[in-house]
Amino acid sequence: MTAAPGANTEADATAGFTLVEMLVVLAIMALVATIAAPGLVSHYRSKPLEALAGEITMRLRLSRTSAIATARPKQVLVDLGARTIRFGERDVFALPDDVKLTVVTGQETVVADRQTVLTFLPDGSASGMDISLQQKGRTARIAVNWLTGLPTWRALP
Repeated sequence: MTAAPGANTEADATAGFTLVEMLVVLAIMALVATIAAPGLVSHYRSKPLEALAGEITMRLRLSRTSAIATARPKQVLVDLGARTIRFGERDVFALPDDVKLTVVTGQETVVADRQTVLTFLPDGSASGMDISLQQKGRTARIAVNWLTGLPTWRALP
């Protein structure tokens, strides 16, 4: 093969990376990946607090809509002992182990030692409840307004 006129063949011969340099870079990348991988896996295994609060709020809104649509009260059972929220016969939401659950509600809604019921009525109202979720120093508050029955959530500082 002939070189183009004006090309520096000595510079072209030394351009690029050697196999040893490429292997060193790959070894460094593998080392960084093995150090970072456990942190990434644990981060993606547990749902972020915002996702949990959003999912619970969405299910509460569906329960309210169901009560309005069927013209029958709909009950949601919050079990602090089992760390679950039961939205129906088969729809049970279990909280991850690293999430702390706190409920503030009226005395009349407590049905057992560590269980309380949130009732959505056919007119859209509810018995009212505040649910706090804490995870890794962050807090989210889900509030169910007793008059409108609308569940909302927000992150607390």
